[in-house]
Amino acid sequence: MTECSLFVTWQPVLTDHQAFTYEQLSHQAQTPILAYVFAMEDETRRSQGWRDTQVESIERRLIPQQGSLSYCYRKMREHRHDVHFFGSPFQNLKMLYCWMLAVCLGVEFYIVSEPYSSIALGYFNDRSLSVGRIKALLRPYIYKLYVLLLRRRMSGVFAISRRAVAQYADAGVPREKLFPFGYFVPSIETTSEQRREAERGSAPLRVIFIGTLIGVKGLDKLIGAIKALGFPVTLDIYGPGDPALFEIDGRTVHYRGSIPFGRAQAVVGAYDLLVLPSRYDGWGVVVNEALCAGVPVVCSDQVGAGVLVERFGAGVVFSSTVPQALEHVLTELGRDPERLLAMRRATSRAAEAIQPSVAANYMLAVLRAGPADKARTPSPWYQE
Repeated sequence: MTECSLFVTWQPVLTDHQAFTYEQLSHQAQTPILAYVFAMEDETRRSQGWRDTQVESIERRLIPQQGSLSYCYRKMREHRHDVHFFGSPFQNLKMLYCWMLAVCLGVEFYIVSEPYSSIALGYFNDRSLSVGRIKALLRPYIYKLYVLLLRRRMSGVFAISRRAVAQYADAGVPREKLFPFGYFVPSIETTSEQRREAERGSAPLRVIFIGTLIGVKGLDKLIGAIKALGFPVTLDIYGPGDPALFEIDGRTVHYRGSIPFGRAQAVVGAYDLLVLPSRYDGWGVVVNEALCAGVPVVCSDQVGAGVLVERFGAGVVFSSTVPQALEHVLTELGRDPERLLAMRRATSRAAEAIQPSVAANYMLAVLRAGPADKARTPSPWYQE
C-alpha cells in the first residue's frame, strides 16, 4: 500500500452497508477517510424505507451536478498520492469517468463491487422486463470491455459474493487481484424480550421474510412452500411494496408492513427462521442482520450472503433450480428442532465474524500485503 495520508472512496451514494466498514478501516489504520458522493440519498432506496447513513465519522462531499467532471478531475489530482476505493463503479457514467481518471493519473485504487445480475427482473421493481433482458445480455460484454481497459492499473477488486469473484475473473481480472468480500453491519444489542429462544418442539414454526415485495426476491416461492407444509407454521412478511400481488391469507401468511430503517435485528430476533428465497440477490444484508440477531437463515443459492450461512453452519442454502427444494428444507427443519437449535447456536460464531471491524481488518491486511501476497490473505467468510 502506498504511504498515504488519506483513504478516499467514490460512491454513487454512501450507505451503511459499506460505511461502517470504512469507519473501522479508518480507525484501525489511523488514517482519515473522505467520501465523494454523487448523492446524499438514493431516491429509489429512500422510497423503500432506507435512511441516510448513520456513520457520522466519515466526511462526505457532494459532487456538484454542474461542473462535476472538472470537479472530479481536480479532486483526483489533489488525492493522487492517496489510496482510493470505488463502490458500485458501473452504476453510472460519471463513476466510470472517475475510475478512468484514476487510471490515467496512476492512482492506487481498488474496486468494491457486487456481481451484475444475469436475469431480466429488476433490482428495485418489476417494470420494463424487456429492457431488463437486454441489459442482462449486455452486462457480461460491458464488464469485459471495461476490465480490458482498466485491469492493469487497478490494485484489486473486493468482490462481494462468489458470483462477483467468478464474474470478474471471467472478465479478465487476474485471480491474484480478487479478494472475496461482502457487506457488513454491526450487531445491535437487543433486550431479552426482543429475542425469542427456540424451544425444542415449539409450534408453530415462526418464519420471517424481510425484503421489497417484488419478483426478484422470490416471495411467491416462499408463500407457496409455506402453504404446502404439513405442520403448524406462520410466515410474517415485512417490506415495502404491494402485498395484494401475493397470496397473503391472514391466517398462515401475514403482511406486517415495513420495518423502520435500522430496526431489522430487533424484529427478526423474535422468529425461529429467516428465509430469503431470492431469484437474484447481489448480497442480501438481511442475512447479516438475522445472524447478528441469533436467527438461522434459509436462502437460495442466488443470494450472495449465502456464503456466510454455509461457512458457519448457521442455516441452509437451497438450490434455486430444484423444484420444491425450499419446501423440502423447511419440512426437514420443522421436523428436526434439534438441527434448528444447532443452527441457532452457530449464529453466535457467525455474528462475531461478520462485524465491520473484522471486514476492515481483512481489507487492511490486503492493502498492506505485497502484490504477490495480497490474494493469500485468507478471507474470514469464504470456504476454500
